[in-house]
Amino acid sequence: MRTIAYNRAPATQFMREEPFLAEPITFLHLSDLHVAPPGQLVHGIDSLAQIRRVIERIRALSVAPAFVVVSGDLSEDGSPESYEVLQDLMGKMGDGDIPVLLALGNHDDRGAFRRVALGQVEGDGRERYCHGQTIAGVRVVVLDSVIPGETAGELGGAQLAWLEEELRSPAPRGALIVLHHPCRLAGPAHHYPDFIVRDAAALEAIVARHRGHVGGVLAGHSHQANAAPFAGTLHATAPAVLAQLDFFASEDYVPVPGCGFTICQLDDGGLVVSPVLLGEDD
Repeated sequence: MRTIAYNRAPATQFMREEPFLAEPITFLHLSDLHVAPPGQLVHGIDSLAQIRRVIERIRALSVAPAFVVVSGDLSEDGSPESYEVLQDLMGKMGDGDIPVLLALGNHDDRGAFRRVALGQVEGDGRERYCHGQTIAGVRVVVLDSVIPGETAGELGGAQLAWLEEELRSPAPRGALIVLHHPCRLAGPAHHYPDFIVRDAAALEAIVARHRGHVGGVLAGHSHQANAAPFAGTLHATAPAVLAQLDFFASEDYVPVPGCGFTICQLDDGGLVVSPVLLGEDD
């Protein structure tokens, strides 16, 4: 049987001869919860029921995740009441023993989130919520792409410079970057301005400079699960917890019932993502 090598590259370039050296790290990626205060529906959907379905599925997993990332739109309306509900729900994830790292989305309110979720009573709460934490040897860097009052997203030069500094000291198992607005979208180009983060090219350049140290870029906002190459790593969006969106059904996007999340596995071969979608009957 003949081996075909593309671009005249040696066939061995496409085969891994050495074994994987490290145990894989399993973690979860959730996005777009759109938590509403109790008794309120979001576009006719009970967001709390959707989150409970996802948590129930997570608690039934045979492998305990090392951590969970949630890439924004935690709240539907940015109200303090919604963040109080969010805190209670996140505490039920793995009985509260699993680290949960939160990003903010365009539906979130920085001030209300900081007061309720972080207990920060000083300051005006308008500063970006970007942070990093090392878990199981992985540096998880969470960015804030929110432009207050707008659907679109942007990171800004100061935050990108902060990210570059975060990546200068590689973690033992590499880094993951989490933000709300994606850098790639499976959909017609007229949707790009509202969905793709404005400085995606600048973020891509930073990731390319740290190629080999960034295991993946994880985002939400699009309410769809997709994956694409990005500066030598993997860019992936998670299915929304609230509901999905179909960008090809008509000129505008169309809501699709169902909730979900992504199971992610990181090893020295790279990042693998496996979306889990729950239908109305699941």
